[in-house]
Amino acid sequence: LCHIHVRPQNDFDPTAGGQGNADHPIVPLMESCRGWLDWDLERERVRTDANQSNLNGVGGACHATIAPCAITALCHLALLKQCTSNIAPALTGSGLIGVKRKPEQIVRDEPASAQYYIDIFDGQPTKADTTRAAAAQAVACICCASDRNEDKEPLGLLLSLEFLLNRILEPTTSLGLRLTLALLMMDACTGKICSLQRVGSFCGQGSLSACGSRFTNGPLGASAGGDNGSALLMTVSDSTYPAANAVNDGARRGLRLLKDNCKDGTYSNKIVVRVATFATRLWRTINGENTVATQQLQSGSGGVCAHDGNLRCALVALWQWIWPKHCFQLMRSQGWHALEGTPQYYEMGLVSVMKTTPDEKEATAVEDQILSPLAKVVDSEIDKQIWRGEMASKSYDYSKRDRNAAGTAAAEIGQPLPVVEKDAAWKLGGWVASTAQQRRAQGADGGSAVTKIRLMVKNSSAENS
Repeated sequence: LCHIHVRPQNDFDPTAGGQGNADHPIVPLMESCRGWLDWDLERERVRTDANQSNLNGVGGACHATIAPCAITALCHLALLKQCTSNIAPALTGSGLIGVKRKPEQIVRDEPASAQYYIDIFDGQPTKADTTRAAAAQAVACICCASDRNEDKEPLGLLLSLEFLLNRILEPTTSLGLRLTLALLMMDACTGKICSLQRVGSFCGQGSLSACGSRFTNGPLGASAGGDNGSALLMTVSDSTYPAANAVNDGARRGLRLLKDNCKDGTYSNKIVVRVATFATRLWRTINGENTVATQQLQSGSGGVCAHDGNLRCALVALWQWIWPKHCFQLMRSQGWHALEGTPQYYEMGLVSVMKTTPDEKEATAVEDQILSPLAKVVDSEIDKQIWRGEMASKSYDYSKRDRNAAGTAAAEIGQPLPVVEKDAAWKLGGWVASTAQQRRAQGADGGSAVTKIRLMVKNSSAENS
């Protein structure tokens, strides 16, 4: 259902006068999918009530295949309906405020709200990890898609990241679900949260091999599915993947907000402090600190990353993707710490923004000194890789010069090849496709490089005469 693409017929009929009150063609599919989801959630509730010994979402994997797929499909269909309709309510859950709607319309609009999936994630009794992961993925998609139009400040991506980080920090969240939520945060920031369908790919079948094949090659195999047949190379567009395109449009605007340099005053101080607060919580979580204020733990206990290296690496990759050098919102908020003690300081929420104390500076200096040998090794390896790339380019230049001097036309097997350029396909993640296309265009893959086609036309009138 995530690969369905349809638009109302009267969108293209000038005599119909717009969509009006006509139902979208996918409404019956949404209703069937909603019933499918409600049925499986009720089955899960009955199973949980019958077995009260397991209330943390762990286990029951043999039963948790229907609800994740239904949530993923329902969210995608809801986004598709609004992206291809002339009249669409807000995606953030409030709907059409002040407009009277029928009860059946309210039920139809619920899957287009983030609160619907938040209730599934936080509902009691605790759902299975796969169900909660699918709900979290749907929340991120809905929040990002709400910013697809440039008519307000793009807070959807930030809101989804805050939601996912809060659920990672919950003590009842399992280790596997925490890592999945961290990967969903990365998918949202890299434009893959809707087109990749990570949760639906891995939870739709019981076989790990089948799930891996579905994740890599798409639902219909290597020659179909998605836009180009692979779930790893996703070039979505409004004509082929309108729902994923809407999510990516909102995510791009949200990334611009997170990466803003705070020089032109595009965003208000309140938003700057909010981004700095999120960055503070993310940074302290990566450092293994306990950032949950309401949790009554001993003073010497660590946070969720204190003993989970996989989760820490995933969050570090997220930090490096969003802020590769500096978080300017955090630096600007730290400059306002001079207002500490004033009413304005607490009104702006600067009390939640981290500040470097003298003790922390001394501890950082000690850590830098201890890790200096490792830093030298890393710098040395980076220099070696740069040198290898330069030598490959020089080797090709020398080989090409020698061939030209000897009068030979083409390179034989085992000769150096030109360095691959980072074209559009490369930047989208299609490294193999980019290399193959460039090698074929240069005739360096052993095949024939066809650049021109000559059409030979025979004069039939001359033959008849």
